[in-house]
Amino acid sequence: MIFQSILTQFQTLSLGTDAFKKLKQLCEQSIPLAIDSSEQTALFLIYGFAKNYVLLYEDQAVTSEFAQAAKQQLLDYMLQLGNVIQTGQKDQILDSLNQVTAEYMQSSRVF
Repeated sequence: MIFQSILTQFQTLSLGTDAFKKLKQLCEQSIPLAIDSSEQTALFLIYGFAKNYVLLYEDQAVTSEFAQAAKQQLLDYMLQLGNVIQTGQKDQILDSLNQVTAEYMQSSRVF
């Protein structure tokens, strides 16, 4: 499963913009390769978050606390989506995508 592989890779990356650049790149390359449309949608959502982070913070100094919090927030979203994607239940995946979007809209929207 592509999404799970990308999640595992992102977990092991260090903090900062480079991790988000790598995540963006992995998602962008994987969207056309994913067979399941739900996985493609999840990859696109995470791609958008990573892209925004890179656009906002690539040329700015951020504290390690900020970088850690942003990475953890995105990891939480990815873990939530990764768990439900593994089930293959389209209705649960859609619910999870909606929930991640709602949580993001209620957050501080750092990316």
